[in-house]
Amino acid sequence: MFHFKEEHLAGFEVRNSIIKEGYSIREVYYESPYKGGVQAFLIVPNQTSSHPAVVFMHPGLENRMSFYKEAQILAEKGFVSLIIESPFLGGYHQEGIQHKKFIQTIEPLVDIQNYTRMLMDIRRGISLLSKQEFVDANRLAYVGHGFGSTWGGVLAGIENRIKTFVLIAGASKTSAWHMTSEHPMAVLIRNFLPPERLDFFISNIRKFDATQYIKNAAPASIYFQFAKNDEYVDDDQATSFYSAASSPKEISWYQTDHGFSGCEEAFLDRTTWLLDKIGLPTDIFVTE
Repeated sequence: MFHFKEEHLAGFEVRNSIIKEGYSIREVYYESPYKGGVQAFLIVPNQTSSHPAVVFMHPGLENRMSFYKEAQILAEKGFVSLIIESPFLGGYHQEGIQHKKFIQTIEPLVDIQNYTRMLMDIRRGISLLSKQEFVDANRLAYVGHGFGSTWGGVLAGIENRIKTFVLIAGASKTSAWHMTSEHPMAVLIRNFLPPERLDFFISNIRKFDATQYIKNAAPASIYFQFAKNDEYVDDDQATSFYSAASSPKEISWYQTDHGFSGCEEAFLDRTTWLLDKIGLPTDIFVTE
């Protein structure tokens, strides 16, 4: 369901580059294996060596800027980062939007093909990243938050090139989450779709429930991070996500909200995890 032919697709197209002290930030574009293209940031340390690499996927209401600062800090420690942007997500809200614009906003969210495409886009990004001469293809990690974490759970069961996953504030069952969550995306869909179409959407989105996949993640390790005050992912979703996952795995809880606002502890913990799991020296650092 999530496979494609790599030989027919081109590599990264660099559209802009910013040189920083110790690393460069490249705005890249690559062809989706489904249709259209994908925008991303590729952040690369200056050292001429083979680096571990992290693929990032943002929360549902945000974009690739979500991990922009974090990836730069990791670049200073020798990590390459690919921050992928989903083409059909972003900051959308029902209030105050004109009807025509509202329809244009909601339709991509209920198109099941977009969810398949996103997984294929991530896998294509992993393929391209693995082929870069400055990347050690044996040291790849995935970090996802919210929506990116939920779909990272699916990815964990189908993508064997990733050695470790860090899943932040994700839901274990997308279908149940859409029916009960107060997240703006879920509310938007429930309020817009007539009952019969909502039932059709839920029955189709059920095939993306992460519990069906994450049990097959081994030998990859998984680190779960959850918020004690999460307004969108309840304790049942969090604990069932962890319980369904194969080992090795660990879980941490933080006194923060769904967005992990100002939670420096979580950033340091996942950085320590990445340093340990994909083979960098274990000297941890403190951000300014």
